[in-house]
Amino acid sequence: MKNRFLIFPICLVWLAGCVNLKPVPSQTESFALGPVEMQAPDQSRQLENPIYIVRPQVPTYLDGSRLSYRSSSGEVINMPGARWAEPLAEGIARAVSLYLSGSVHGVVEGYYPWPNTSQNASRLSLNFQRFGATESGEVQVVAQWTLKPDQGEVISGQFVSDSISWQVGDPATLVAAYNEALRTIAMDVEKSLGIR
Repeated sequence: MKNRFLIFPICLVWLAGCVNLKPVPSQTESFALGPVEMQAPDQSRQLENPIYIVRPQVPTYLDGSRLSYRSSSGEVINMPGARWAEPLAEGIARAVSLYLSGSVHGVVEGYYPWPNTSQNASRLSLNFQRFGATESGEVQVVAQWTLKPDQGEVISGQFVSDSISWQVGDPATLVAAYNEALRTIAMDVEKSLGIR
């Protein structure tokens, strides 16, 4: 019985030594896709049917919150201290919406994860076969997009990144490269509709 009472104070002293009472600033940076600057809406750009962006399909290994790239052997390398501020599919849908509209107002009715509230909205699907970067500094984005109107002809296209690069290990340059790819996809969709 005596030994039990001696062990308890020793455990408390040991546990107290394990607790760090000093706050340590976070070394994690959070990144979001899409334009930072807000653009004034262009009132001349009107569509009969608004667009709703459905959940973008991205490779499953990108479902986590960490920014990553792939080595030449295919290994996924996570960048320490770099995270997505939101789930990647939601970030892509929001970013394409902003690029497509030129602002939060305009041709886009809504996007995933919010429900489609317009019965006559065309549905834009984005299917990414590749959305990543390599340790050689290349950014690889390959996407097929399909715009299905409520009535009328289905429009589709494909985007393959060409000469988009990033500074290996620098998450800000990787996010900028992804934004360049998403902006180009939005421009391709707009051109197919005759908006620009």
